[in-house]
Amino acid sequence: MNLLSRIIFFSVVIIILGGLQLLVYKTFRNYLKRNQIEGKTLNLITITPFIVFNIPLIYTILTKFDYTGYPKFIYYIIIVPYFIFQASVFFIGLYLLAGKIIKLPFKITRYIITKISYLKKKYNQIKEKKQIQKFDYSRRKFISTSAMFITGYAFIGSTIGVINKDDYEITNLEIKIKNLPESLKGTTIVLISDIHIGPFIDSKKLLEYTEVINRLDSDFIFIAGDLTNSQKEEANELIEPLNRLKSRKGVYAILGNHDYFSDPDYITKVISQNTQVRLLKNEAEIIDINNEKIAILGMEDTRAGGSNYNGKIMEYFEKTLEKAENLAEYQNLKFEKLPKLLLYHKPYFFKYMQNRGIDLIVSGHTHGGQVVLVKVSDFNLSLASAFSPYVSGLYSENGTHMYVSRGIGSVGLPVRLNCSPEITKFTLI
Repeated sequence: MNLLSRIIFFSVVIIILGGLQLLVYKTFRNYLKRNQIEGKTLNLITITPFIVFNIPLIYTILTKFDYTGYPKFIYYIIIVPYFIFQASVFFIGLYLLAGKIIKLPFKITRYIITKISYLKKKYNQIKEKKQIQKFDYSRRKFISTSAMFITGYAFIGSTIGVINKDDYEITNLEIKIKNLPESLKGTTIVLISDIHIGPFIDSKKLLEYTEVINRLDSDFIFIAGDLTNSQKEEANELIEPLNRLKSRKGVYAILGNHDYFSDPDYITKVISQNTQVRLLKNEAEIIDINNEKIAILGMEDTRAGGSNYNGKIMEYFEKTLEKAENLAEYQNLKFEKLPKLLLYHKPYFFKYMQNRGIDLIVSGHTHGGQVVLVKVSDFNLSLASAFSPYVSGLYSENGTHMYVSRGIGSVGLPVRLNCSPEITKFTLI
């Protein structure tokens, strides 16, 4: 990310965070005023926390979210409370903003009414009715109670989310591959995604994941993109953990959109020259297992993180398929009969990739929502679900399966709510 991009990015972030904080601050201050809290006490209660908890924000931006040099006690008594406060204020601010947007048409209507004498008179007569006053009192009490509930939920949820952000879950899943040769049945793959090495997960923490992955004793290990967070130098922190990974048939990875924020060529060079990982960039390999062949395909990504159709990505898809077909032809194999596994970072383009003979696509990018406000069965209420129906878990269409990993890292804030980090183990059947 160049200097101009960094300035623009952080300016937008500060404007959004600042606007939401201002909204929360003013709402909180007005609430205290209504409860007869004034003067120095009012200033102490309202101004102090916003100053105290924004000092780390400034330092964080200046140090590029680098917490590696902090003593542990500093991290836990300053940085963790800072993230809890920021996350809580962010969610409360969104709640208040949504309320203001909902009330806006009514406020405009009331404003127009007060500018017309006849309508204003009628409006005041209606307001003076006891049943209307009683309703208005009940409404205000409900809004006040719900605001207190949301505030409590935001702080408790943010606290739990920050503290438990690394409490991973292992998902075991059988994937049925059509016409899978008998000798390939039982092939195992461990999938991780969205490491985001850097601000919120360091080399030491990743080494802990490495030990867990190795204990799963798999044929393949797949890493579905976003190896780094935003700085190319972060790739160097991956060298030791990636070299400790153990599988019988190899470790395969692709780049995700975050790997394009800085210098994807540099990251590629670091991974390819210093680790055992086979980084696939619109490429394919055909692997022999028990005298049967299986094709591993891997696509590049683009810096864009959105779900809109991207012609460049589809170009990469076609190029990857072509490479795989040419490789199969070179080895005198029938491409259509090969089991095919595709690594691609963003899941948004599944509808364009299905029905092309790919048996399993492994993906990530969404973090499963990372902060999931409501999760019941397959229902997922999160920011990610607003952009795409493909948020986490297994999707199947026209003989193609796609699995979207919740990933192991986090972005924005080190918070995970109702959405634990995930290591997935597939068994092909």
